[in-house]
Amino acid sequence: MTRVLSSACVVLLLLGFAGGRAWAGGKPPIAILGLEVYDNGGGIDPETTKAAKELTAALRDRARAGTGPFAPATSGDKELIDEKLLNNCDSEAPPCMAAIGTELGAEVLMYGKIEKSGQGASAIYKVSIKLLNVNRKQLASSTVETLPLAESNSVRAQAHAKAWYAKLVGSTAGGTVLVKANIDRGTVMLDDDPKGNLTSGTLTISGVAEGRHTLAIEAKDFQRYETSITVRNGETVPHTATMVEMSKKPLTPTGDPLTVEGTVTTKSKTNIWKPIFFATVVLDAGAGAYSIYEWKKAKDAAPPGSSDSDCKSGVTGALKTACDHHRNEIIGAVVSGVLGAAVIGSFVMAYVRDTGRDDKAETKAALGHRKRRQLAVTPIVTPDGGGATLRFDW
Repeated sequence: MTRVLSSACVVLLLLGFAGGRAWAGGKPPIAILGLEVYDNGGGIDPETTKAAKELTAALRDRARAGTGPFAPATSGDKELIDEKLLNNCDSEAPPCMAAIGTELGAEVLMYGKIEKSGQGASAIYKVSIKLLNVNRKQLASSTVETLPLAESNSVRAQAHAKAWYAKLVGSTAGGTVLVKANIDRGTVMLDDDPKGNLTSGTLTISGVAEGRHTLAIEAKDFQRYETSITVRNGETVPHTATMVEMSKKPLTPTGDPLTVEGTVTTKSKTNIWKPIFFATVVLDAGAGAYSIYEWKKAKDAAPPGSSDSDCKSGVTGALKTACDHHRNEIIGAVVSGVLGAAVIGSFVMAYVRDTGRDDKAETKAALGHRKRRQLAVTPIVTPDGGGATLRFDW
């Protein structure tokens, strides 16, 4: 048995050396060379050069994401045109390109070119990309794509590069989520979309789009479970959920008791000054009208050439009548003045004073001062949910 195992080990080692160098992380290294700008006779414009750099950077970012079958080579970020000159590659023949890949320490080499086609609004980019197996010196895959000029910026280039890279390397679109829970049954939802039920506490969700998602589990007699997960293309994301029973949910007082205000006070909330204010306004208006009426009567009854100073004791006739009306006029004016003062005082007591108190109370509330409660009722619930008591504070 020992001899057989030793022979097997020797065979595996020979196959390893024959197949090529070993790589770290379990994934073959890939070198992505910069896209070469092709001159079709009209010259190389800065916009096309910028688009080539944006797309190259986006392809390299896909390799660095670690979601595909390859890992970036240590010194793989080189320019295609430079490497062809250094290795005397007049063309992109697989044997010469494989030599470049070997020099860069890559098992797989990705390279290509970009060419501007058309003029004006109809102009597009033609992008051709190849994937070379360095050890076999053979093309593994290739693609020719068209790209509108407006979509060559860094943001949109990422989306195109993602699709092209997946197409070339054959990586699976989307990822997988493996859900495990401490209960046998339950509904699993991804972004509020039901994905299936747990079977013996396990559910596998395939084809999940790359990105961040909300994972939730709902089950009878258990609290809803919810968390965020991040999914990457071609990867399996394991997630273990711990469901909590409803009966074991800790129930504690919120700290805000049920408060009954004013249940032990005899203070009336009715403002008696308001009816007083309206009554004095009516009386004052009546006194003012009476004073004006008597003034007019005194003026009409006064003999020609007489004045208020002629009103003395012993006067008779029309002058006496005028003097009586004048005296009533003075009485009405005095009463109107007294009632006017009462109107002002009752208005202050009915509106200004109470409004000031309300504003003061609101100001205290805004500053964090609490109004003293006359009676507070607080429910105290036991943690196990077995019962509750009430606490009274006054």
